[in-house]
Amino acid sequence: MTSMLPPARDLPPGRQDEIRVEIEHAVAGRGQRRMRLAPVLAAATAVGAVAAGVVFLAPSQQPQTATQPIPTTSEPTTSAPATRPAPVIPGLSEERIAAIEKGCQESAGVQGTPKLYQHVQDEAGKLALIYTGSAVLTCTLDTAAFPYNSGMTSGFNPEWLPGHFSVDNNEAMGGGDVPGNKPIYRGQRGYRLVAGRVDSKVARVTYTQDGRTIDAKIANNTYVARMVHATTWSPPERIDLGEVKAYDAAGNLLGTNNGSDKCFVNPQGVIVSGGWRDPNVDPKTCEQAQPWR
Repeated sequence: MTSMLPPARDLPPGRQDEIRVEIEHAVAGRGQRRMRLAPVLAAATAVGAVAAGVVFLAPSQQPQTATQPIPTTSEPTTSAPATRPAPVIPGLSEERIAAIEKGCQESAGVQGTPKLYQHVQDEAGKLALIYTGSAVLTCTLDTAAFPYNSGMTSGFNPEWLPGHFSVDNNEAMGGGDVPGNKPIYRGQRGYRLVAGRVDSKVARVTYTQDGRTIDAKIANNTYVARMVHATTWSPPERIDLGEVKAYDAAGNLLGTNNGSDKCFVNPQGVIVSGGWRDPNVDPKTCEQAQPWR
């Protein structure tokens, strides 16, 4: 054993903001265990995990080389043409939508302009899916603990898609009746959650995990799949991302999050997804990312 400290290393893109949020949530007493898996910026790229404050980074999440600009959590300076329609959220007033966007953004502690893309209600309660210019927020709503309680994944530009779909969020939340949880969380269901963006060709998205397969809710060029568990369920220590598949209207498979190491670049030739696991990757060998439409 040596008494020497390991050399200092740069944090990966967006991690500084995530650490700040984790500290703020800990100080505020938001003690329910949430295992957040780092974003899959390509539809076929493996990722790491965040559990109990410890971050496990897959190679795809390592800092980029000096020749490739590192994404920041500010609004992007170069975006794809925003040709997709504005999100439509049935059953919610404009005032309620604005309140959700503001409340979830403040809970996550991120900058930028939040936009609500999905409002989901199931056995685990209400959930909002929100995008800013450089982050995705998965925000639980109206629980006994908090009116807005948002996790986030940041450090990427949502305006570019790595193929037909992306996996921007992959997380697990333990149930409120897990031993050691605070009384305020009692009765809350545990769950696994994946969410991301799709292009106009995607008609169906499935999520397979824990021996089950469920269909995601697709709306406003996004998808959300939440697999609800018992109030006593606890996320396993073993990292298992599950499998996400996208299909077209005819049932043809368009892609999966498993089994590929493809990298994607924007029109400026900057890698926006994949490829970071190999420092010698040539952006010219990557595929072109597509505008999120």
